[in-house]
Amino acid sequence: MKRAGYLFEDICSFDNLYKAFKKAIKGSGKTQDACWFHFNLEKELLILKERLETGSYHPARYRYFKIFDPKERIISVAPFRDRVVHHALVQTLEPVIDRTFIYDSYATRKGKGTHRAIKRAKRFLKNNYYYLKTDIAKYFDSIDHDILLNLVEKKVKDKKALLLVERIIRNSDTSRGLEAGKGLPIGNLTSQFFANVYLDPLDHFLKDNSGVKRYIRYMDDMVVFSSSKEYLKGILRDMETFLADCLRLALNPRAMSLNSRIHGLPFLGFRVFPNLIRIKQENLQRMKRRMQKRMVEFKKGLILEEKFVMSMRSMFEHMGFADSYRLRSLISLNT
Repeated sequence: MKRAGYLFEDICSFDNLYKAFKKAIKGSGKTQDACWFHFNLEKELLILKERLETGSYHPARYRYFKIFDPKERIISVAPFRDRVVHHALVQTLEPVIDRTFIYDSYATRKGKGTHRAIKRAKRFLKNNYYYLKTDIAKYFDSIDHDILLNLVEKKVKDKKALLLVERIIRNSDTSRGLEAGKGLPIGNLTSQFFANVYLDPLDHFLKDNSGVKRYIRYMDDMVVFSSSKEYLKGILRDMETFLADCLRLALNPRAMSLNSRIHGLPFLGFRVFPNLIRIKQENLQRMKRRMQKRMVEFKKGLILEEKFVMSMRSMFEHMGFADSYRLRSLISLNT
């Protein structure tokens, strides 16, 4: 692949920064720093542009909080100014790097996503009796900065753009207990983007070197399909060796499953069969709890009717992707 250059000017352009602001403000709510930035928009964008162009921009420290749905995770929140830079960077790098990905990589890509990944899995199950499903142990915390930067450098040659990438990647707080030079903070657009980049070599190893024909990856959730159990066991050994030697990663033994299609494939919150898609029971229970919470908030006047309707509609549409007509009818009667 020919490496891309002359990207930094695009990243720093006022038009690109303004588009980045509009994307960042959508997910920021009404936080104080977002409102301040918005109120002084032109001035703030010009200051940001000048700092990027002169190399004086440095990302600030993250703010952290825990969530427990479905499991405990530490979410990292960057200041609003840095979130604008994250969007500006990804807007420019994404078209360059995305074209190097394999077709069946589905996370954080335009025209892909969870539903397309599940439909593809359903199609593969129709012609393959077995599947191997696995993911990476502590994936985001295990990403090696030097390896990641080397992967980006293979696709990008613009030195100023690479310096900005490095500053964002290395802005990792070791106070969270991570090893220096390791880990991407969960919750950032750039972390999702670069985490997808990090496993791209594994995708090409499986497709180009090992000749795997039916393989899907959504971030670090990976599934290989075959009519031979022994073949999948061999692919598993290849994956473990490649990950350890080239990316310093390990598979999560508790998430590993080599099973037949008659039991269904648990994938991205659904259970996929050759001719049927069901919502996983734990996800269904979690969705019911969220619906009940929204009902209580609406009745107490804590949220407006518009937000309540949008939230409920979103959850029903998510359920509607599965074969769940009777389930949705039952929930509608009880809400």
